[in-house]
Amino acid sequence: MRHLAVIVLAFTWLSAAAADTDAGRLPLAYRTTEGAYPWTGRLFALGWQGAAGASPASYLWEAGNLLDQRPPASRRIVTSSAPTDEAPEQLVEPAAATSGNGDQSARLDWLRGAQSVSGLRPRDTALGYAAGARVRVVAPPAWAPGKPGHTAFRLRYGLRRHMAWLGTADGLLHAFDAVTGDERAAYLPRTLLPYALALPQAGAPLLPAPCPRPEAQDVTVRGEWRTVLLCGIVGSPATGNPAAVLALDVSDPEALQPFGMLWEATASDTLPISARGPIRAAGIPDTAGVRWHAVVTLARALYGRSGLLLLPLDKPAGAAWAGKYAPRLLPLPERDCADKPAMADLIAVSVLADMAGQAVAAYATDDAGQLWRFPLAGAGVAACLHSTPGQAQPPVDEAPVLLGSPTAPVVVYGRGNGLSAVPDPAQGSTPGAVPAQIAIQASDGGYILRAPAANADAAPYAGWQLTLPHPGEQVEQLESVFPGHLMFVTRTPDGVRRGYLVLAATGDSVVRDSRGQAVHMATGQVLPAGATVFVNTTPVPGGATTPGLSASEAYALSLWAADGKGATLLTQTLASRRTGRLRWREIIGPATEDKP
Repeated sequence: MRHLAVIVLAFTWLSAAAADTDAGRLPLAYRTTEGAYPWTGRLFALGWQGAAGASPASYLWEAGNLLDQRPPASRRIVTSSAPTDEAPEQLVEPAAATSGNGDQSARLDWLRGAQSVSGLRPRDTALGYAAGARVRVVAPPAWAPGKPGHTAFRLRYGLRRHMAWLGTADGLLHAFDAVTGDERAAYLPRTLLPYALALPQAGAPLLPAPCPRPEAQDVTVRGEWRTVLLCGIVGSPATGNPAAVLALDVSDPEALQPFGMLWEATASDTLPISARGPIRAAGIPDTAGVRWHAVVTLARALYGRSGLLLLPLDKPAGAAWAGKYAPRLLPLPERDCADKPAMADLIAVSVLADMAGQAVAAYATDDAGQLWRFPLAGAGVAACLHSTPGQAQPPVDEAPVLLGSPTAPVVVYGRGNGLSAVPDPAQGSTPGAVPAQIAIQASDGGYILRAPAANADAAPYAGWQLTLPHPGEQVEQLESVFPGHLMFVTRTPDGVRRGYLVLAATGDSVVRDSRGQAVHMATGQVLPAGATVFVNTTPVPGGATTPGLSASEAYALSLWAADGKGATLLTQTLASRRTGRLRWREIIGPATEDKP
């Protein structure tokens, strides 16, 4: 049976505060399931049942059911036209990008959700199956000190609705209202259009989700702040589609068309992209200021060596990828961590930025278990930071998690039968230092994870490494949890999944009691079949702070597994963080509010 996708961590107390119109109404998490056919599926929004904190067991809405209540013709599905010398790339109706014969019209009706089209595949719901894809909730712009000109953008769009984006195996990228589940519009990538038109025919292969790891960020495009959604489409040998990358302007979901087109780029000799993992945004300083790029993985099969490709986000829709808009190529060096020829493919990347949002470095993992650092600001070449033993392919293209500040980052990534937290030696840690091995003890249906005891003569911090307790167990989801924790989900070859919650700095599984004392706890419990795993974070009320004195903030963290029958509490703990005498504002300083 196909597995059910783990979707999204929902920090409702944080995101709901961003827009008064959505406060208290946002779902905790989203869960996808299969439909009656391999090409159909369901999307459930999970919410609290009764008082907040009681049990997250109710579904606020289901997207497929909402789509089925609408006439198929009422749905707004658009694609993009190929740019020509006369006309730039722009959003168009799919019918305008096809020959428009009767057979294609029937197939377009099928894609809109028509459930009884003669000669075409049956369907039980208008929503496609979201195999391997995750939901991305795009919130209103948050306060961003140190980013010139962002205040006006934030004030203009500070009350816009939250949007939930999901790619499905019929080639559609859906934009749902995160509170109501209403589909505002859907985008059918130009790269997938011919394959989507073939899908309704019996026997045609399913499409890859057009955006398995959506990424959204506020960036400047030709001098204006915009919220951009970045998506990768992985090439599929079964379908025959090439890899592609697309960038949508999602700043104004209240507009008649709730997103605009920046560009869509298909893999070619000029753009040798593989588009694995999330597509990241990076603001890189140049002579004219900060210029934003999409950071994309490079296909070794097309280029001869893997690496990263930086695609300028400010490229006009009708311009070629040349001259001012030529991509910047960052290949891997010729030798890897073991001083052998670098023959691996990069699978996912994360970008480290400074307090002002400018990119410092990119960290990428490859399918040989190696971690690479690419400098983005200034000169330099990629360097191999760490290698984790194990030859098993990762179950998903999961990106590394970055912890700490830009001056002392720690990179956490899963590979093979393990999970590693590696400090960046380029930022002051000890090169070649061996991470501390986490001890494992079976307990209470899970495992106690225990880092070695520290001592006064210990070497500088070298990170930690966990060998997962079951043969073949691999990380399939890895998330940073505020404050100071990691959540990860694993899968063994027999399909059993487990959920873990640990301290990010040490790898310990601990719980803090009401007095703040740390006690080791069991984590890694077996999850119900098809469960969605998420962490709920709730601030704990504290006493008033005194100006000029340091203080702390406390948060209750609870790890849940939700399936179709209800929700199970796996782990709960109390987390805290210290604040400075002026809280965190003293770190950043006053914001400069000029034009970008």
